Amino acid sequence: MPSDWLFYWLTRPGGLLLIGMAIGVPFLVWRMTLGPKYAPIGSKPLALAYLYAGIGLVTMAFVGSYSEFSDRVAASLLPEAQRWSIVPGWTIYMTVLSLVLVLPLLGLIAMPAGASLLKRARLTLRNIGFCVLVAWLVLASLFWALPGNEWQRTHRLESFLTSSKGLLPGIFLVALPFMLGIYNGARSYRLRAHDQQEQ
Repeated sequence: MPSDWLFYWLTRPGGLLLIGMAIGVPFLVWRMTLGPKYAPIGSKPLALAYLYAGIGLVTMAFVGSYSEFSDRVAASLLPEAQRWSIVPGWTIYMTVLSLVLVLPLLGLIAMPAGASLLKRARLTLRNIGFCVLVAWLVLASLFWALPGNEWQRTHRLESFLTSSKGLLPGIFLVALPFMLGIYNGARSYRLRAHDQQEQ
């Protein structure tokens, strides 16, 4: 299967280097985007954002793997006794494969949005919720606009609803925690900026 080859490549030195670059380059862009405000903010918010998103990604992969295993047990395809020898491996597999989509989206969309809001002192929970909602609708529309099979081409409304529903776990468990990581990591800076505005 192509996904097996991709997993193999991503866990080899070249793939690990690419993953490292996909995480490291946004830290450089973060610094450039914040400009002079980088000094009081630092990289802690972005590091915390990646930590939160990573925990969310592993959680999403685990829940998906656990659910898939349960479905196969119900269909008598796998015995219950093998659950804990299979589900952890599936979780790692799905987490690694998800990085192909998750890291570019975080580095190219979420990180610049968070840095821009922080730089302009507009990083609020309401703005985070709005950004995450817009990202969800844009991604769902993009998947809807590029149908991958005949069913998606002939069932447009159902296709949009399916893609929207399919993206929800990633939005709530990866994108939202990423933005909340920036929000929490920049707490002291936000409080200082708020105090300066009130003076």
